[in-house]
Amino acid sequence: MRPSDFPRDAKFYDPSIPPFCDEGGMFHVLSHADVMRVLQNKDEAFSRDQEPYLGEGAPIHMAMEFMWMVEPFTLDGETGRHDVLRGVVEPWFKNNAVRTMEPVIRQLTVDTVNEVVSKSTGTVNVATEMSSRLSMRVICRLLGMDIEREDWMRAQLDIFNTSPWDDMPPQWEVQAYFWQMVAKRLADPSDELLDVLVSAWSDGTIDDRELLGYLFGFTAAGTDTTGASLANAFCYLAEFDKLDWARDRIDDDEALRRATEEILRFGTPFPMKPLYVRSDVRFGDLEVPAGSVLAVWFAAANRDEAVNGGQAGSDPSTFDPERWPNRHLALGWSTHYCLGSELARLETRILLQEALRRLPGLRMDTSKPFRRIAGIVDSVTEAHFIFDQDAADRVRAELARDN
Repeated sequence: MRPSDFPRDAKFYDPSIPPFCDEGGMFHVLSHADVMRVLQNKDEAFSRDQEPYLGEGAPIHMAMEFMWMVEPFTLDGETGRHDVLRGVVEPWFKNNAVRTMEPVIRQLTVDTVNEVVSKSTGTVNVATEMSSRLSMRVICRLLGMDIEREDWMRAQLDIFNTSPWDDMPPQWEVQAYFWQMVAKRLADPSDELLDVLVSAWSDGTIDDRELLGYLFGFTAAGTDTTGASLANAFCYLAEFDKLDWARDRIDDDEALRRATEEILRFGTPFPMKPLYVRSDVRFGDLEVPAGSVLAVWFAAANRDEAVNGGQAGSDPSTFDPERWPNRHLALGWSTHYCLGSELARLETRILLQEALRRLPGLRMDTSKPFRRIAGIVDSVTEAHFIFDQDAADRVRAELARDN
C-alpha cells in the first residue's frame, strides 16, 4: 500500500459521481458544490445530532455534547446549544491559541524528535513516534493534562474510536480524571484554555456534561485528525519526491503554509460526515426524504476542480505542494469550521521544520509496509523512515551548543 492509496472504495474520492443512495439506504453527496450546499445549510435541513441514530436507552457518550454533534437548532426547530458552546472558546482560539502555543509546540517538537535521535537506530515510524505522539503532547499541554498520561489517553481514544455509537462505554475513568483536572485548576487557576472552560462551567454558561464534552472532544479532534495529517505530511512528500523541495524551503513559512494546505486537501484525514436529514431535499434528480442519513464526502469534494478557485491549477487528483489557491474543505466550513485549524497548521509547519533539520537524509523506507486504516479518521499506523544517524547526532550537538 502506498500513502496515496485509498483505504476504501475509490468512488468515495470521485467528485464526478452524482448523488446516490446505497443498498443500505444511506444517501451520499460527493461534489464540491453539493458538499458546500450541505455545509452552508441555509434551510437547516441537515443536522449533526446523533439522537435519531441511537436506540431507546442507548448510552450517551460525553463526546455527544461537544460542538461537533450540536447545531444552532434542535431537531424540533428550537434554538440549539452550538452557538453558546462555540462562543465560550472561540475568542481564546482567535486571540490566544497561536501566540500562547507556538513556543510550547516548538519545544515539544524538539523533544519528540530528539527522542527519535536518542534511539541511535537511524529509523523512525513517523506515525507513532512523531506524529501521533506530538499531537497528543500538544493536546495535553493545551488542556492541562499530565504529559505522563499520553499513552493512557491514547488507549482511551482507541476505545472510543472502535466502539459502535449505540454501545459506547461511558469511560468513567476518563470522566473521573477530567474532574480531577477541573478540581486542580479551581485550586490553582491560570490563564489557559482549561480556565476558560472552568469559568464558563462555574458561572453556569455550560453544564457538567458539556464541560466533559469539551475536554473529550478537544482531545479526540486535536490528536486523531492532526496526528493523521502530520503523518501524511512526511508520507506524501516522500512518495511524490518532494522531501528535498521541503528541505530547501525549511525556513520559508509561506511555502510550508501552502504545502500544509495541500497535505490537508490531498489526505483529508476526516473523510466523511453523516448527517440527519430534517426535511425533504433534492440533489439533481435524487430525492432525499426527511429522516434519511446523508453522508457528506469531504474527501471527494477535495478532488473537485473547484478547489482551484476557478484558476488554472494542477489536476486535483495530483499532489502539488505549491497549489494556490486551495479551497479545500478538510477543516469544514462556516458554522462548523475547525476552531483548532491554525494550531493544526502550526504543528505541521513546526514538525516539518524540526524533523527535516534534525534528521538529515530522512526518507521513506520502502522495504517496510505502509499501513492506513479507514475509520472516522483515516489514521496512519505504520510509516517507516530512515535517516543518517551520525549526521543527526552531530546536528543535535551543534544545535545544543547554539542554544
